Amino acid sequence: MEKPGSFDGSSSEDAGTPLLLPVHRDDATTTATAGGRRPASSRLRALLAHKYPAIASGPVACAAICALVDLGGAGAAPRNMLGVLAWVFLWWVTDAVPLGVASMAPLFLFPAFGISSADSVAKAYMDDVIALVLGSFILALAIERYHIHRRLALNITLRFCGDPVRPSLLLLGITGTTAFVSMWIHNTACTVMMMPVATGILQRFPRGAGAGQEEEEQEVRRFSKAVVLGVVYASAVGGMATLTGTGVNIILVGMWSAYFPEKEPITFSSWMSFGLPVALAMFLALWVTLCFMYCSNNTGKALSAYLDGSHLRRELSLLGTVPFLPCLQ
Repeated sequence: MEKPGSFDGSSSEDAGTPLLLPVHRDDATTTATAGGRRPASSRLRALLAHKYPAIASGPVACAAICALVDLGGAGAAPRNMLGVLAWVFLWWVTDAVPLGVASMAPLFLFPAFGISSADSVAKAYMDDVIALVLGSFILALAIERYHIHRRLALNITLRFCGDPVRPSLLLLGITGTTAFVSMWIHNTACTVMMMPVATGILQRFPRGAGAGQEEEEQEVRRFSKAVVLGVVYASAVGGMATLTGTGVNIILVGMWSAYFPEKEPITFSSWMSFGLPVALAMFLALWVTLCFMYCSNNTGKALSAYLDGSHLRRELSLLGTVPFLPCLQ
């Protein structure tokens, strides 16, 4: 009777041996191992396989800068700041530690080297601008998780599609949804989320023209270009309307509060009162330009054969209803 720890009748002593054994070992390696020593190449590969050198490179660079660099009587704080910067930079570039650890390193390195107090560093980590960016990304994850962008695009496109299809209104629905979503999340994330929605609609159109359908194929290709360009540019235009739409807007708020602390701060509502009218004007100009360049009287006829309201309703029904948390039901 076999013992529980054995396989195929092997003895219990074999259960403690490793299951993964080297398939091939050359003579040099066998000889070195038999003598109790590993070759230099094996030791070097084993050392590089670990992240210990990359982890040690940060403190070593910091110690070298603090010991050898002289900034000409500027004091110890600027020199220590340069050393800490090299430390965090090496950890970041070499991926020696997780990105979260490298980003939180100044929280304990700055007070340790006398650069700044722990309270000042902790306040900088939870700045209003950083909280605004964090909230924007959380909102983007929630929108992507429950397919809110697809539901908006399909509902608006279904209402703007018309019967027969009117290309200008269809283009307005797709680009308008993109601009609206881009107002509340980062415009890059909005483009990444909305482009599959647009291409999903375009995939219904034929790719190869049959006999006598060259003109129809050309109209479809022109409208496809308009949709792709409309999503990209509408995302940038919609991002101008609010602070969360574009990262540059948030950087401007941070610089304004840092350089002009006595001035009235830029709030979400004050920026929107300025950016929303400008974004609306640019969006209308974008829509008119795309319709003028890529839509013609024959585009609607070409699209009606491949796209109607039934396609959009079927795709919308496949998404189902929006799920709610059990505590909200």
